[in-house]
Amino acid sequence: MDNSAQAAPQRSDQPDAVGERHRLAEVARYAITLDQSDPKLDLITTLAIQAVGAEIGGVSIVHQSQIWLPSRIGVDARHVPRAGSFCTWVVGAASEADFFEVEDARADPRFSANPLVLHAPHYLHYAAVPLHGARGYLLGTLWVMGTQARRLAAQQVLMLQGMAGLVVDSLELRYCSDVTGMANRTVFLHHLQLGLQQSAQPQVLVGFVDLMGFRRLNDVFGRESGNELLRLLGHRLGEWAGAHNLVAHLGADKFAFALFGEHAGHVARLDGLKQLISEPFTLAQGGAQVLHARIGVNYHDIAVPGSAAALLDAADTAASAINGSYLRSTVKEYGVELLARSQMVFELQAALDGDVRHGALAVHYQPQLNYGEGRLIGMEALVRWQHPQRGLVLPQHFIGLAENTGKIYQLDLAVLRQVCQDLRGWRDAGLPVVPVSLNFSRRTLLHPQVLGDLKLLLRRFGIDGHMLELEVTESQLLDTLELVAPRVAAFRALGLRIAVDDFGTGYSNLDAISSFPFDRLKVDRQFVNGVAGSERVAGLFKLIQGIAELFKAELLCEGLEHEADLAWLAARGAHCVQGWYFSKARTADSIVRVLGCMRQRCAAAAPLTPPQLRQLLDNC
Repeated sequence: MDNSAQAAPQRSDQPDAVGERHRLAEVARYAITLDQSDPKLDLITTLAIQAVGAEIGGVSIVHQSQIWLPSRIGVDARHVPRAGSFCTWVVGAASEADFFEVEDARADPRFSANPLVLHAPHYLHYAAVPLHGARGYLLGTLWVMGTQARRLAAQQVLMLQGMAGLVVDSLELRYCSDVTGMANRTVFLHHLQLGLQQSAQPQVLVGFVDLMGFRRLNDVFGRESGNELLRLLGHRLGEWAGAHNLVAHLGADKFAFALFGEHAGHVARLDGLKQLISEPFTLAQGGAQVLHARIGVNYHDIAVPGSAAALLDAADTAASAINGSYLRSTVKEYGVELLARSQMVFELQAALDGDVRHGALAVHYQPQLNYGEGRLIGMEALVRWQHPQRGLVLPQHFIGLAENTGKIYQLDLAVLRQVCQDLRGWRDAGLPVVPVSLNFSRRTLLHPQVLGDLKLLLRRFGIDGHMLELEVTESQLLDTLELVAPRVAAFRALGLRIAVDDFGTGYSNLDAISSFPFDRLKVDRQFVNGVAGSERVAGLFKLIQGIAELFKAELLCEGLEHEADLAWLAARGAHCVQGWYFSKARTADSIVRVLGCMRQRCAAAAPLTPPQLRQLLDNC
């Protein structure tokens, strides 16, 4: 094989002297960091060194203006310069060549002053292959060095390039997003931490980007269209951030960025970010699509020590605190008002993990009654957080927090576990157990593990599926019926009853609910509370009652609080109710007393009247 014919076209020419000072100044902005080596990469590096007869080598991960060595053989900290690295020049030439070689660094003005060249053992030869990912991103370099000036043979170049392919595969598995090819969370946090320690800039702005509406696009047009959109957005973010800032794909529809420099110019830049995200994305399948984002940001002075992970978490918290629609992109800054929220997120996770110092979740139960027959027909499980300082925290203060921070599945599963445990305890005590209804979030309802976890809990506590009722909100049905319906069918196959919750609030059409088998229709409290005194509310209630009769479903009226409304419902034959008129939500211990009272009254011949039923619950 002719050496010059194969290798010459791949060599990078030396730059002319005119631009040399400018390039050296630019090189000085790059930084290198050392930490624990990656064993898999070390093996490939060792093979590369042996294959070409070099003495030292490594893998450099390039992320914007910084270089990281996750693999280095024969290199220690004193050998690695903070500026003017060989790898920096490879990055600059990577778009023009797929191989880079310095035959004698002493004769090359770019490297003659490099400490690796000036000081013993005086490395003179350098060869590197740029590492390009499958999506076209420059990941870094595989490089080798030796103390003898020389030129690699064509066969050695091919071997080094083959080794580089193995490095790319390893890097993409561990350090890159498999969808976009961008740096992942690990690389982003690594380089952000390095920037906090070494950047000459006075400040940094850390941002968290959460796309809104992406899941729906994925559901409608398919995963590949969703991946295509993520790649397009990643490209936009990279161009927007520029070469000396950081951008990463954190997974799913989440991205991160870090802008180094004065804060004064960031307002305009963030306006530009909102615009570029909201510009239409043209997809191969699905055409032009417009999405928006929740963008959380956190400002930090580099002179103050900081944690990269904490800064990103704060930006994430700011993004999750945005309660906006899908109509525009919104930016929210992390500040004092969110500090308490961050603390609450931490405490909630600790409570979910069983750390009693931060309280514990408790399940309360609100009775459901058929006052026409004078009996208890069910209970709804309602979660509370018993906090050591805040007292009893109601769900409206932490459920949304759990949903926005990805903790809702753990929370819903904790409630389900407690309900199964309580049902088993009541049954073992010989009490007349009734079905318990639970509310699952949409995320939990569609979680890939929920059916398996449910089966395990039913088996563990010996509970029949018909003792549980799953409440599916009307809005969940309308939002993603094609996804929810099959999942609910799987729950029904396990014996669970299905209730449509908050009915009347989502403006359902009959086509939607006709394709969704259910056992109970729960009328939202706004159509129950005050129904006796409002013709409009009464008319809407009659319409809902007719829908329940049409589908042969039990009608349960939520939010009953007044005797006048009870009389009106009785006249309409609506006997199944839930509300404060009969009982508030009760602790599990209180429910034991209620079930005990019910057991005693079951022996009586005559059913309880509504006043007697109310008095019994008051006294239990």
